[in-house]
Amino acid sequence: MKKLFAMFLTLTLTVSLLAGCGGKEDAPAGTETAGESQTAADAKTEGDAAGKTAFTIALDSDIVALDPAFAYDFTTNPVVNQITQGLLTFDENNELVPQLASSWEATDDTTYVYQIRDDVTFSDGSAMTMDDVLFSIERIMNPDTASYLLWMFDNVDSVEQTGDWELTIHLKEPSASWKYIMATTAGHVISKAYYEANADTFGTAEGGLMGTGPYVYESWQSGQEIVLKRNENYWDKDQTIAMDTLVFKIIPEDTTRVTALQTGEVDFTASTPIDLLDTVKADENLNVQDVQTMGAVFLAFNTGRAPFNDINVRKAVASAINLESIHENIVKDAGQVGGCMPNSSILYTVNPDEWASYVAGADACAYNVTEAKNYLAQSDYAGGFDCTMIISEDSMRYSMALAIQEYLKELNINVELVKVSADEHTSYQFGGVFDADGNRDYDMIMAGWEADYPDVASNIEPLFAAYNAGEGGSNSAVYQNEEVDALIRKQSASLDDAARNQDLFAVMDQVNADTPYVFLTYPNRQATMNKAFTGYTMSASWLWNMFFMDICPAE
Repeated sequence: MKKLFAMFLTLTLTVSLLAGCGGKEDAPAGTETAGESQTAADAKTEGDAAGKTAFTIALDSDIVALDPAFAYDFTTNPVVNQITQGLLTFDENNELVPQLASSWEATDDTTYVYQIRDDVTFSDGSAMTMDDVLFSIERIMNPDTASYLLWMFDNVDSVEQTGDWELTIHLKEPSASWKYIMATTAGHVISKAYYEANADTFGTAEGGLMGTGPYVYESWQSGQEIVLKRNENYWDKDQTIAMDTLVFKIIPEDTTRVTALQTGEVDFTASTPIDLLDTVKADENLNVQDVQTMGAVFLAFNTGRAPFNDINVRKAVASAINLESIHENIVKDAGQVGGCMPNSSILYTVNPDEWASYVAGADACAYNVTEAKNYLAQSDYAGGFDCTMIISEDSMRYSMALAIQEYLKELNINVELVKVSADEHTSYQFGGVFDADGNRDYDMIMAGWEADYPDVASNIEPLFAAYNAGEGGSNSAVYQNEEVDALIRKQSASLDDAARNQDLFAVMDQVNADTPYVFLTYPNRQATMNKAFTGYTMSASWLWNMFFMDICPAE
């Protein structure tokens, strides 16, 4: 998955369903629209005949697999999240809440106990058992599965059943982030019996997937669409599910996706193109939700080779970039102006006032061309130099790169923009391309990162933690600082939130002094929905809690 490489080789915005349709009655019939594939049209026709309706979602790429073990990206997760569920989940406020577990607690610094619900059924009507829960977790932990979520269990010592409906997980050492793991797809439960009966094709179009979620897998036409049906055996009898059918249409091209929204061919997308945002917002039939993400778009300096192994060069470039102008003229409503942190305030979940105070007083490079020239004069490259910047095909990032290219001309720094495909960019960002000396083969790279969970350390750890020469990883600046590494390890193993904050403040003090990155913008994500429907509220944890069970026709 892309986020594994766009995080590991990972990017959170979450759509969680707030208001339901109310009651237990069927929703009004839907309307078939022009331009739909035959499968989608048949689904809506069937919904009309049954007095129900269908809801169509546009994805910008195909899914990786129908399998929570590989659900770690912005297209696979929205599909899988409808079919399988986790022990925990995130609510619309990015807070942990129980789902297949009725409750959970940390009984000591390394022991987590989950009380599992005893009233859950799979979509075939069979009861979910503790064997299913154990099997699902152990399958992701098994290296042979090659799950994209395997790394989340690196610190797990044991997983065991300790009561009729009790699961206990022992960690090797304390972990500030473990509490979030069972709310990701790493904590999703599948039917053991179904998996064993379909082991050779599980997760494919042929074998599909069975879980406890509100929808059931129907079909997958690769590169075209995935169709899900309402789970008539859904265990939560208090939940009204108005949609008879969900259709996920794969529409990679931005203009085509927007046209499909405008014509009613699709009803929703979480991939609204930034450069077409004004067009979408002007359409009286569409609603656009803007939400802060848990990430950042950044410029990373390759500190492992010249000229950016020179701190004064890095500070010169950072001081020459006018972030306010980039935000005002390029980013606009698509994000917030960048700053000294690798994330916006959405991740200040622990003592947020302390973080706000820290950021207000942080000593980071500000836009000042005079200072930029002074820094460069103190470097080994006072006369300027030529360098490269790797960028993706994203239009907004390309515009930012052009602006930076112009800013740096004032320092006689000539930047060659090297535009590469999404797959190539992923390889560069996560250390898949090396020069003859074994260093990452770029001078600068513009890239992005989005947290896995709502905690500021979720961005700090992957971007700044120790980099081993010649290896891949998410530290795109190949930044190395032993003091920072020690502080990151210390806070990661601490359950004292106040102490963790102090350690993280110290990390950011050192990082800002070293300037391995420039955080250009904290992007928003825009979800667009046809006003004919209601039932969604976007949240920052959308990767893990995009649920469609509350969607229904608007009154």
